[in-house]
Amino acid sequence: MNFFKRAMASVTRRKGKSLILFAVIFILGNVMAGAIAIDQGTKSVEDTIKAKLGAVATISEDYEKMNQDQEQSGDDNFDVFKDNSPTTKTLKEIGELPEVKYYDYSLSSGATTEKLKMIEMKDENFQYGPGMNWINIKGVNYNEVFDIKNNIISLTDGRVFEKDEVNKGKSVALISDEFAKENNLRVGDKMTIDTVIEDQSDMMNPDNSDSDESKDTKKVKKDFQVKVIGTFKVLQADKGSKQKSKDDQMMDQMTYTERANVIYAPNKFVQEFNKTIQLKTFEEFPANFGENMTKEKLLKSIETDFSSAKYILKKPEMAEDFKVKATQILEQEKLKYSRVILSTDQYEQVAGPVKGMAKISKLVLIISILASILIITLVTILFLRDRKHELGIYLALGEKRTRVVGQIVLEVVTVAIIAITISVFTGNMLAKGFSNSLIQTQKVEQTNNNSADFQLDYELSQLTNNNVSEEDVIEAYQISLNTKYVLLFYVVGLGVILVSTVAPLVYIMRLNPKKIMM
Repeated sequence: MNFFKRAMASVTRRKGKSLILFAVIFILGNVMAGAIAIDQGTKSVEDTIKAKLGAVATISEDYEKMNQDQEQSGDDNFDVFKDNSPTTKTLKEIGELPEVKYYDYSLSSGATTEKLKMIEMKDENFQYGPGMNWINIKGVNYNEVFDIKNNIISLTDGRVFEKDEVNKGKSVALISDEFAKENNLRVGDKMTIDTVIEDQSDMMNPDNSDSDESKDTKKVKKDFQVKVIGTFKVLQADKGSKQKSKDDQMMDQMTYTERANVIYAPNKFVQEFNKTIQLKTFEEFPANFGENMTKEKLLKSIETDFSSAKYILKKPEMAEDFKVKATQILEQEKLKYSRVILSTDQYEQVAGPVKGMAKISKLVLIISILASILIITLVTILFLRDRKHELGIYLALGEKRTRVVGQIVLEVVTVAIIAITISVFTGNMLAKGFSNSLIQTQKVEQTNNNSADFQLDYELSQLTNNNVSEEDVIEAYQISLNTKYVLLFYVVGLGVILVSTVAPLVYIMRLNPKKIMM
């Protein structure tokens, strides 16, 4: 009888021991299968959500760190810290990284106007004062407009910028459909930005602000004419989860209103706009800048004004590599108050419950593998000790040790395959039930330990329309019985069984048939 037939006969004749081995492997297999299923589910969620968020990055100033260092140093001069901003050259260097598909850097400005009317929020609790309109002016270096490419806005009429217009900083602009309607403007019209400059010296000096509340604020105006070359529609953010909190709804409304009030213009135009307004303000109301400001300092601050930059990456998988390389460039330039923000960072903020489960599942998997190796090894050795005389007879009859070893391994693997096959399904079902309760526990812990970073929340909301919430992540989490899960479990399960047979093999190799038969 060959060793294969002997192995099958041994399994069927020793039903009690085979059932014990089956039960041990089945129970431990369920634990491993459940842990693998949960781990695969969390990885699937991460891939799905990050793909949805896209691969967008920006360089941002870390105001929280800036304020902390300012408090520790006791330096009240905020400009000392602000001068640590990245230059346009640095932003371009980051844009040349191989992970970047295309990018844009933008100067920003704004204007308080009287004639131009802004789009108001629907919420009555967030209304500007009568006659006060704040307009955002956003610089463009990428002539096709980054926000159009990134599905933040879509062109509805007219055209985007020409490269020559961007390079020369011509007075041309894109405005939203709603803004155009509110101000009776069309493509081809000349739009006047009637910038109001106010005396804010009373605000700079609190002692004077209460002395005469009825006193009229001094102000002057400076007009800028631009040609409207196109209009755009603000695209609504992805709704994500079906239900949103009031805070999330308010954030969406604020973001929409802000985007509707943006005027897109070439960077060089925005730079000249800022320079003109700042110098006019310094000329009319020097007290607005404090006592230590000079014209030379003011011009320098305008020249080194921080440009925000956004980068579209080639693939979401390249995001972390890009972050590492971009951070290295910032560190080389000694820009300690600049940081790289990825659109996928939003996942890190809301994925607390799922990430908590991933950590637990990995820990359970490691412990279950080690426990399985130990327990199956001990059970197999105990069974072999009872079969010592049988094995001695095989060896005495001239059977090769390798064939005896093969018989034992085959017996264990046969029982193991049956147990593993069943536990593939039962472990998957256990994982579904266990993960539902575990995810709720992790959700409560995440809520209790959650610390808000409002600056980061706002900047992430500006990067992409594909916003996600904690509910979206939990909703996307699913335990599924797929090919990858089945193959991985079989590899892990059979690997554990083979490792568990190492000690029994050593036991067999050391058997001396003469001593056994005496």
